[in-house]
Amino acid sequence: MIEPTLIVDPGFVHHRKIEAIVGKVGTEIINQEVGSIPRQTPDWKKEVAIDHIYSRITLDFCRVNEIKTLQEFLLDECGQLFCSIVDILPCAEIYDSNRPILKCKNIEGVNLKTEFHISSNKIRSETLKSGLNQGGEFAIIAQHYKKEGNTLIFHPLLIGYPYLADSKTGSLLWKKYTGFYQLHLEDFKEFEAVKEYPLPDSFEKMRYIKESVFKRCLGMILKESTPKDWGGESSDFFTSHLHLFERRLSAAFLLKGPAKYSPMTLSHLGKNSDQIVRLSKEPADVLIVQHCHDILPPVIETLKVFATQPSQARHYCVMDGRESLRMLKVFNLLDWAIKESCSSD
Repeated sequence: MIEPTLIVDPGFVHHRKIEAIVGKVGTEIINQEVGSIPRQTPDWKKEVAIDHIYSRITLDFCRVNEIKTLQEFLLDECGQLFCSIVDILPCAEIYDSNRPILKCKNIEGVNLKTEFHISSNKIRSETLKSGLNQGGEFAIIAQHYKKEGNTLIFHPLLIGYPYLADSKTGSLLWKKYTGFYQLHLEDFKEFEAVKEYPLPDSFEKMRYIKESVFKRCLGMILKESTPKDWGGESSDFFTSHLHLFERRLSAAFLLKGPAKYSPMTLSHLGKNSDQIVRLSKEPADVLIVQHCHDILPPVIETLKVFATQPSQARHYCVMDGRESLRMLKVFNLLDWAIKESCSSD
């Protein structure tokens, strides 16, 4: 069975900046891999292979050093690098300027603007140049240069398309990465029974179920213990007993009960949305956000950005009020959860 993994197909690679960032050890690894390219390799193919080597080593560096996403960098306003999939606005000057400026689509909950200043002669791929002209999602690793007013200016080390590839052979699968990494509750073997039942028309009953009780319901379904919350936790519930296509996975849950019974916005997630930031620090294969009400698109987009960071791409899932209520009904826990929530008042 094919096991997809996220890779970056680089079209912009700044070799000198990358070597300065990865240091002596990283540069030695790059040189060793470049030296292993067969001598008879055509020049054009050798250039492509070298760019892929720089790309892979830089991504490894970001993973080992836990380099931030762009969102986390903007929220903290500190650090030197970020590694993210970024939504870039169309850049009409990409064909005409030697030093075009790429601009990032505004990020919900962040007042700062973002620019990427690049040298057009380092764009090796016409496909990437055309893509930047039209705008879209690109994997970017960039170094902070300076701040002008409310704009942060970055110098990219790497820009490329995020693709799925076979983790064993490296062959491109030509599928959009989001379609693979976004999961739904019924995709997990432990919850697959829910797909036999329609989603409820209303999730009003979730108003009466406490977050702590919902967590205990998850524990009952997965046969996991549910320790009490404490202030320093990165997630509300953690399990290593989920299965996806017979593959065992770990999952970290961020749970939100009816204390704020309204559609989930980024303001539900702590100061500067730091609860998703903390959730992303968990050593989990899947990041799951659950809420007793609707979950609005900015929350889902933020979760996607943190989950699908190019250096450490993981699955993600959202459980809104309707999904949560359906789960409780399917496992005959709804009445118990309401009663238990009322009795603990």
